[in-house]
Amino acid sequence: MPLLTATGIKKLFGGVVALSNGNLTCEEGKITGLLGTNGSGKSTISKIITGVYGKDGGTIIYDGKEINFKNPNEAKMNGISMVFQNLSLMPDLTVWQNIVLGIEKKKGLFLDDKQAIELAQSIINDLKPGMDVNKKVSELNPGEQQITEIAKAISVRPKLLIFDEPTAALEQEEVNSLFRYMRKLAGEGVAMIFTSHRLGEVMEICDNIVVFRNGENVGSMDFAVEEKDADAIVKMITGETEGIHISKEYHDIPDEVVFEVENLCYGKFLNNVSFKLRKGEVLGIGGLAGQGQTELMLALAGNYRQTQCKAQVNGQKVALTKPSNAVQNGVLLVPGDRQKEGTFQRNSIYYNMIFPKLGLKKQPLFTPRKKYREEAEQVCQALSVRAKSIDVDLYTLSGGNQQKIVVGKWLPFDINVLLLADPAKGVDVRAKKDLYDFIMNMVREKNMSVILYASDSDELISYCDRLLIMYEGEVVSELVGPEITEDNIVAKSMRVE
Repeated sequence: MPLLTATGIKKLFGGVVALSNGNLTCEEGKITGLLGTNGSGKSTISKIITGVYGKDGGTIIYDGKEINFKNPNEAKMNGISMVFQNLSLMPDLTVWQNIVLGIEKKKGLFLDDKQAIELAQSIINDLKPGMDVNKKVSELNPGEQQITEIAKAISVRPKLLIFDEPTAALEQEEVNSLFRYMRKLAGEGVAMIFTSHRLGEVMEICDNIVVFRNGENVGSMDFAVEEKDADAIVKMITGETEGIHISKEYHDIPDEVVFEVENLCYGKFLNNVSFKLRKGEVLGIGGLAGQGQTELMLALAGNYRQTQCKAQVNGQKVALTKPSNAVQNGVLLVPGDRQKEGTFQRNSIYYNMIFPKLGLKKQPLFTPRKKYREEAEQVCQALSVRAKSIDVDLYTLSGGNQQKIVVGKWLPFDINVLLLADPAKGVDVRAKKDLYDFIMNMVREKNMSVILYASDSDELISYCDRLLIMYEGEVVSELVGPEITEDNIVAKSMRVE
């Protein structure tokens, strides 16, 4: 008998249907891949199972009983735990404090910190040996924070463990460690749901898959009896008769320099980074995770007052010490963490679109609301944003549509350099291609220049004209055109000559 069976699950957010007929089954000791585009309902059904949302219809049978958890803590106490894509960590607490938060044990009148540290360390040793559990979460890089989130979910010894994009911020070795641990848990009878947009990982770790589209499951595949066919899975996800393929296009780049940076330094993260960006060029930033790429993108956007460098935009000097300087010179950032850095989740699409304009020095006496609304509607139409109107709150949109707004808010500006800091992180294969297609059309039609950092090397290979490899805060290698291959990226990132 399955450990969990969800049947006919329905969920509405206002007038938007998130789930119309969601069905999902999980078995003990099996890893089930839950796939679908952003907005297909896969995250919604996971959050309903764990008590984050209440359902509007359907039934969930877990361990032989019907359940309807009111919050995630109630789900945890009953053996269901979830690794959230948007981390649920307390930045001012240490790693071990976050892992045991809510399940602390006492020794007499006091909390048993020794037992808590030992528990946290035992899990971390399997996931990332050598990681310091006494560090504050705020001091960790994104990969280490994700490891902490995973360890927190594992610490309650769940019967059902749900992963929502757990590998998006991880290096390959961290992914390998996670998969080893997942296989260990499966051997102990733990049921798992694994959501990822990386099909290679799905086919490597999952025993079977379920595909959601438009709020209901539209297909499944049992890898014990069926061939692992990536194209067939993509067709199920997108509903298209042909798979989604990206053909690399090379084009001549003029010698005109748009953006020049010389000897950029920032604390221990960046050391003498120099480069020139030409008009119409897509310059990639690669290397192993945590080598200064994120800090570089934020520094170029003026996020750090302590940044030291010489910088020019179209031959004019610019001080990259505050965001307004970068914005006024057309150096515009699309951050990878849309929740923390790119959007106001509890505000409307319209508000998110006009907010960057409100900080400009030259402001009209009265805000031209009609003009701004027309611009916002035109951008949403151009990016195919799925929303009832521009007045709905952003959190009601799928992740892919939210990311389109993060890009779209800059379109009315004069863009000299578009900084893309992992722009497709956590975005499905269809939305990712739509997003990049739109940006690359702008590159061609407007001769726009782009600096792209992506944790997924496939994105760098597919879209970059030139690629800089970073290691310990420095640019250590450069790949051009056909040299940008997976083998070369790995070799240069690991300093293999």
